Parts: sequence; C-alpha cells; structure tokens
Amino acid sequence: MRMRPTLLPLALLAMLCLPSAVPSIYAQQTLVADLDKRQVSITTDFTGADLLLFGAHAQSADSDLVILVEGPTSQVAIRRKERVGGIWVNTETATLVDVPSFYQISSTRPLAVLADRDTLAELRLGMAQLPFRLAAHSAISEGHINDWRAALIRNMEAKGLWNEDANVNVRENVLFHSNIRLPANVLPGEYGVRILHFHEGVLVDETKSRISVAKSGLSADIYSFAHQNSVFYGIFAVVFAVAAGWLAAWVSVRFFRR
Repeated sequence: MRMRPTLLPLALLAMLCLPSAVPSIYAQQTLVADLDKRQVSITTDFTGADLLLFGAHAQSADSDLVILVEGPTSQVAIRRKERVGGIWVNTETATLVDVPSFYQISSTRPLAVLADRDTLAELRLGMAQLPFRLAAHSAISEGHINDWRAALIRNMEAKGLWNEDANVNVRENVLFHSNIRLPANVLPGEYGVRILHFHEGVLVDETKSRISVAKSGLSADIYSFAHQNSVFYGIFAVVFAVAAGWLAAWVSVRFFRR
C-alpha cells in the first residue's frame, strides 16, 4: 500500500529528526510516529473507521516494530455448549473482567520470532499474553482454562474486535506505516496506541498516542438518554416494538391478503 502523499513530508521530517543508528542506539530516541486523525465520531450511520499510523525509526539491522491499539476494558461472558438430547445448550458460563474491548496488534514480523516469551509477557504483547480474570461470582468447573481462553479469542476475532498480524510496512528501512481498522461495533472511549521499536529482540524505544472515539449527533442523544433514563428507555423500546409489530401486521392484512 502506498503512503498517503500528504503524510510523506511529515514522515520525511520525522526521519531527519532521528539520530543515526550507532552503537549508542539504546540510549537515544529511535522512534517518532503520528496518526492521521485522533478523533473518531460514531454517528447513526457509522460503519467503522480507517486510520493511518505513520512515522520513522533509526535505521539499524535486526530492527522490528510493533503497533498496539487497545480499547477500554469491559466485562465479557463466554459460554460452554454441549449437545443434550440432540440440542445444543449452554452448560456453563464464565464472566470475565478487564477484557480489552478492542485489541489490534501489528508487527513487522510474527511476535513469536520477534522477541522471547518473557519479553512479550512483560510488555503484554499478543492475545496469548492478555490477562484472563474471572468475575468474583464466576467460576469454571468444566474444561481446561486454555480452552476457555481460546474460545474468548475466537469470539473477539469473529466480531472483528481482536486482531493480530504482521502488516507493518517499512520503506527504505526507515519509514513505516500501518492501517488501524475500527469496526462499527467498537465502544466509545479512549483508545491507547503504543509503538514499540525492538533491536535484536530487545525493546529500545517506545512512543504512545491516543484515539478518542465518541458518539455524536442522534446516536449520542439516544445513547445518553438510554443511560440516564434506563427505565423510560426500556418502556419506550417495548412500546415501539409492539407498535412496529402491529403496524406490520396491519399492512400485511390490508394490502397483501388474498
């Protein structure tokens, strides 16, 4: 993918601001990066957003980049299903807390070959390194914990909320860019962005940024009303559903009966 022309001068300027890669690389700033936009508005017709992260890093052999975007935490329920009498039913439910509502991690190479397991665990890089914490009232009695973790990852990946790939593009061993895709079902809130520069598997520099995702327009009004007046919103939702069903039935009888 080509870097957007309007962003190329900024990336070139960033490259000029970086020190040359020399043996003292570990004591210098080796990385600069920025986003093409930091504000995302969720409207009633919101279908997702595509952002571009770009920058430059000090050229050196055996360098790698990792870009992590993490959304606000939430509570998630995962369920274990079994076939009972020919019907699939939920036999156990586990509720997890402090689960990132969005987690996209991109790198120049697969994480497993980029750094050792202890480094990845310390920096919390990769879906396998995310904490798996049960709510106080929740427990798991069936199956191995790793099976439940795998189910959580599958569910979040299927929703487009978690993603792990090696799609950071580097040009001339200095300039880099990566796409950040926020799907339509992202939660509003502050999204943390971490850009990490590794040299021979060791973290040598890190820079951070933020993306603000907020509802706006009619979508924001409905969201605010639903949270501030939950009882009235529930009553309205029920009345609206009944009215919509009655109207559909009346139209069907009035215009489509034979």
